[in-house]
Amino acid sequence: MQAATAVQELMDKQAIRDLQCCYAFAIDAGDYEQLNVIFTPDAVGDYGRAGYVTGVEAIKETCRRALSPLTSAQHVNSGHLAEIDGDVAVARCYLHVHLQKENTDGGDYYEMGGRYDDELVRTSDGWRIKRRKLTIFWAKGNPSVRW
Repeated sequence: MQAATAVQELMDKQAIRDLQCCYAFAIDAGDYEQLNVIFTPDAVGDYGRAGYVTGVEAIKETCRRALSPLTSAQHVNSGHLAEIDGDVAVARCYLHVHLQKENTDGGDYYEMGGRYDDELVRTSDGWRIKRRKLTIFWAKGNPSVRW
């Protein structure tokens, strides 16, 4: 039974990592509808300066408002860590975000580094993020690209 439990934990951790990466791919591609299978319907998004919102629809709108004006965005995640307790989990990963907006006074490029802290639940459709908190540690470049 121990081996089966260890295998399930590895599968859960990989599923959570995949979910965090799917978020990055979805928002960079502008596929905000994909967030419906990443977050619970009542999820909370704490995006710091970009807003504190409740519900997946509000999370989608926050991401759309932040990223749609850009020429390009690339969210790179690393350092994934998840702790699982039955059907709930806490997970975190680092992020490095590259943002570009052509023809911006002061420069076309801005980048940030930080961490996502997630609370997740296992649903009948797999793991979903119930709460996401973004913490920015550093930024460089032209903030007018983003703000």
